[in-house]
Amino acid sequence: MEQHHNTDGWEMPNRDTQPVSFPIGPKELILALLMFICGLLLCNSVLYGGFNLGFSIFASLSLLCTAGYLLWSGCRLTGYSAALLILSLIILAGFARSNDSFVKFVLMCFLLVSENLGLCLLAGQNRRSPNGISSVLDAPRTLFTLGMGKCHEAFSGLLQAFRRSGAVGKKGSAIALGCCIAIPILAILIPLLVSADAAFDGLLQLLPKRDFSELFSTVVLGVFPSCVLYIRSASLKHCPKEAPLSKTARKGISPLTVNTVLIAVALVYGAYLASQLAYFSGGFLGILPEGYTMAQYARRGFFEMAWLCAINLGLVVLSVGLVAKVDKAPLSTRLLCLFIGIVTLFLVVTASAKMFLYIGSYGLTRLRVLTEVIMLWLGITTLTVSIWLFAPKLPYMKAILLAGLVIGTSVIWADVDTVVARYNVSAYRSGRLETVDVAYLSRLGSGAVPYLQQLTEDQNPEIAQQAKFRLNRRSDAPIEDFREWNYASHIAGKYLPKPDVVTEQP
Repeated sequence: MEQHHNTDGWEMPNRDTQPVSFPIGPKELILALLMFICGLLLCNSVLYGGFNLGFSIFASLSLLCTAGYLLWSGCRLTGYSAALLILSLIILAGFARSNDSFVKFVLMCFLLVSENLGLCLLAGQNRRSPNGISSVLDAPRTLFTLGMGKCHEAFSGLLQAFRRSGAVGKKGSAIALGCCIAIPILAILIPLLVSADAAFDGLLQLLPKRDFSELFSTVVLGVFPSCVLYIRSASLKHCPKEAPLSKTARKGISPLTVNTVLIAVALVYGAYLASQLAYFSGGFLGILPEGYTMAQYARRGFFEMAWLCAINLGLVVLSVGLVAKVDKAPLSTRLLCLFIGIVTLFLVVTASAKMFLYIGSYGLTRLRVLTEVIMLWLGITTLTVSIWLFAPKLPYMKAILLAGLVIGTSVIWADVDTVVARYNVSAYRSGRLETVDVAYLSRLGSGAVPYLQQLTEDQNPEIAQQAKFRLNRRSDAPIEDFREWNYASHIAGKYLPKPDVVTEQP
C-alpha cells in the first residue's frame, strides 16, 4: 500500500504504511549512547547539584547532540530555528551564572518551548506556521507526541539493530536488558534486607566503605530522561512528516457581539483617561497630586496596571481570534482593538514612569525589577500585536517569543539580586538615597554579598556594624563540587567570613 502525498509534498501518514520501528544505523547507535550518558549525568547533576553548572553543561550537551544529529542527517537550519536554539544555549549557560531559583524556574518554562520548538523547526516536523500563536503547540507535540509517544518504534529499531549484529549483539542486548530490569529491583531489595537482617548488614559492612545510593538513584531515575532524549531525537528524524494543519472554516462570534464588548471596554478606558489626565501628566513630570506622598503616588495602581495590561492583551487576541471573519477581522473590530492596544501601551509607559520615580526615592527591590521586566515584555507584545492587526503577514509570534527569550537571557545573566544590591549601594554612596536597607540586602541571594561587604566599610558606623552582623549571619552553603557551582555563589564565597567569626548584634 503506497503512501499518499499532498500537493505540497508532505507525507500523509497512514496506519497501514507507518513503520513499526525506526531504521537504525551507526548514527542512531552513537546518538543512543550519547543520550544515555547525557541523561544519566543530567539527572545526577540535578539530584546532587541542583540547576547549576552541572545541569548547564549536560543539558547543553544533550541539546547540541540532538541538533548535531539532525544536521548530520540532512536537516537544515532556518534563521528562526537557529535563533531559538542559540538563545536556549545562552539561557542554559546562564544557569551557571546565577543562583536565582525563581528566575531559573520561569526560564525553564521558556526553555521547554524554545528548545523543543527550535528542534521541531530544524527537523521540519512543525504542523503549524511559526508566525502564529498556535506555533507554541508544536513544542509539547515534539516532547510528548514525537518523544514519549514513539517509544515502541524507537526501541524496536534498536532491538532489531542488535539482532542483526549477530550472536554477540543478541547476547549483549539480552544482558543489557536484564541489567536495566535488575538494577531498580536490587535498589529496593538490598535496603530492605539490610533493615531486616543484622547478619546481612554485617556482611555488607565488610565491603569497602562506598556510598552506592548516588549510583543507584542516578541509574534508576536517569533512565527515563535518557530514553526521552533519544526517542525525541530519533522521532524528529524518522517520523513521517505530517501535512500542516489548515485553517478550518468556522462560524465564529458575530462581530456585533465582539464589538459591543470592545466598545464597552473602550468607553470605560476613554472616561478613565479623561478623568486622570492630570494625574498621568504628573507621572511624567514628577508633579505629585495634592495630598499624595511620593510613596503613595508611585505605588498606587502599579501592579494593578500590570494586570490590566495582561487582560487587555488577552482581550485583543481573543477578539481577533474568535470574531467571525472571511480572511481577517472586520475593520471595526481591528480599530477597537487598536484603541485598546494604544491604551495598554500608555498604561505601560505611565506605570513604568511612576515606578522609576519610586525607585529614585526608595531604591530597587526584586519585585520592582521583575515587574518592570514583565511590563517591558507586555509592552513589546502589545506593540507587535497592534501592528499585526493591520499587517497580518507580520510574524508576530516570532517577535514575541524571541523578545521574551532575549529579555530572559538578560535577566539571568545580569542576576536580579546583583542588580538590586549594586544599585542600592551605589545610590546610597552617591547621595541619591538617604539610607540603605541593610536587612533587605542580607535577605537577597549570593549576588548581593559583594555589595553587602562594601557596606562594612561605610563611614556611617551604624550601617557598617549592621552590614558586618548581617554578613556574618548568612548561611550560604559552601560549594563542594562542580555540579553545584555557579558564579554568584563563587564570588560570594570570597567575601563571606570564616565560620568562627562572630560579630555582636548592633
